[in-house]
Amino acid sequence: MTVAINTYASGAAWLSSLCADILPSNSWSVVRNTSSEKVFGLPNGQGFVAFVIGAGVIGAGVIEVQAFPVFDPGKPVSNQAGGFSYAYSPFLPRFVLPAGSVKVWTLVNSRRLCGVIKSGSSYYSFYAGLILPFGSNRVYSFPCFIGGSGELGGSKESAFPFMSGGNQYCPKVCLPTAVWQIVGGNSGGNSSFTNEFPYSYSYSFIHPFDGKFHRLRSKIDGGAVVYPCLVVSSGRVSDSDGLNSDDGTWLGYLDGVFAIPQGRAAESVIAVDGVDYLVVPNVAKASETYGLRLS
Repeated sequence: MTVAINTYASGAAWLSSLCADILPSNSWSVVRNTSSEKVFGLPNGQGFVAFVIGAGVIGAGVIEVQAFPVFDPGKPVSNQAGGFSYAYSPFLPRFVLPAGSVKVWTLVNSRRLCGVIKSGSSYYSFYAGLILPFGSNRVYSFPCFIGGSGELGGSKESAFPFMSGGNQYCPKVCLPTAVWQIVGGNSGGNSSFTNEFPYSYSYSFIHPFDGKFHRLRSKIDGGAVVYPCLVVSSGRVSDSDGLNSDDGTWLGYLDGVFAIPQGRAAESVIAVDGVDYLVVPNVAKASETYGLRLS
């Protein structure tokens, strides 16, 4: 596993380092490396993640995140099978690839790539790869989660694991049925926490960010408690069906992403049982933070 904390001249310089050094040194393969598409193979044939570099409808300086259980090298990312449906394009999760100097925390292991890019006072988070599933690969063959920073620059700008981001650019998760589902994208407004919960819709959600995470506080002695981020699916297939959203499934935990006591300074480090957690703001919302495990 690699935890790389570096400063780069630009987001593009970080992306070049990711392809040339960080991922290959962790046994990831670089399947495609063009100016518009970066496709990476997870170790041990566990699937593929793709970064689609912004242009045209996506917008320059933006990366879309996609993933597939298999990848056909003869086809563009948009024509691959098994990923989140491009019928909703351009509604993939996305994050900013800044033009100027950036500080990047990049975390890579054999299952997922995640991290945060700091540009100015904004922190653009991303996650691409597998969660820690509650089931073997025989019953859950592709437990994949893709997430970014929501509707960039808009009123619903909000990174995973927070609930907002709009139902367009919010995270997506692949279910045990191999069907992809939106993750808690219905709430909006200027804050990631609203009174509008995803339970009545065909959306998965991330607990405890589906509720009052902002009330999490430190222990009596000032220490911190960290809470794993649980991804839960909806039992509904569409917003108009007669199914019960409560019949969803506890899918598993996000790998290395935690809920933490609020009120901690951005980029400070919480130590719990000898493990360090970076305090990451929700894009530019310093009052909303999550923890990124630095090990």
